[in-house]
Amino acid sequence: MEDRELSQAIIAFLGSGRTAWPASDESAVVACAVETDPTVLLGRVRAIIGECLSVPVDGSGISLTEGGDLARKAMALRHPELTVEALDELRWMFTYNWK
Repeated sequence: MEDRELSQAIIAFLGSGRTAWPASDESAVVACAVETDPTVLLGRVRAIIGECLSVPVDGSGISLTEGGDLARKAMALRHPELTVEALDELRWMFTYNWK
């Protein structure tokens, strides 16, 4: 089952479409917190972002796009509750930080 609140919080925190690079917008997460305590939601968002950034991707012989695809796939398997949009946002953040 999708966790729309968590997914929206990830998208809001990273700020795709509002910023040229991934942000860390804590106030945007607080604004997303309807069903969850804002502190708990922010902790979950930060944990998922940290997990995504630590996905092991061997960069030898693959492109930035392929590396992002691998990270996105790993996060989709680990977090089936995330929406497609949230996974795309994590991929964007991963590739920005991996380049």
